Amino acid sequence: MTLETEADLFEYQLRSAYYVERRLVDALDELQTSATDGKLVDAFAEHRDETEVHVDRLEEAFDLLGMEATEESVPSFDGLLQEKREFDAQAQSEDLQNRFYNQAGRQTERMELTMYEGLLTLADELDVDDDVRDLLEQNRREETAALEKLNSVSEGSSVLDKLR
Repeated sequence: MTLETEADLFEYQLRSAYYVERRLVDALDELQTSATDGKLVDAFAEHRDETEVHVDRLEEAFDLLGMEATEESVPSFDGLLQEKREFDAQAQSEDLQNRFYNQAGRQTERMELTMYEGLLTLADELDVDDDVRDLLEQNRREETAALEKLNSVSEGSSVLDKLR
């Protein structure tokens, strides 16, 4: 894909968001299984379900735009997944793992928020259909809520008490 215009950038970023959300469904399932802190397990499970809806919304956005729903790889996201695998191979403490998983989750949510904010800015500039914009905005709002939930789990976590 040659990128020359803001419309090209919008399509590129939409395909990138689709890539991240589709892979995140599996990653959140893995995090839910790996975590041992109950609140963290629940947060990952809840957000996995939301992420499946995010994928559906992105597919609907592609359809409304008359585009095929295809992905654009996001190496920075792939790096987060690789970092989790490397951390797991070295970590000797469930408490440390839970803390790392929470931080990794928050890092991913911030990446997704930036992604959706960029898409929404371009959508405004390009006068993209309001139905598409609304789908992206719903995803952005839910990413914000997921980040807030992970922040609250972190602040109230027994993991932090054990590490002090």
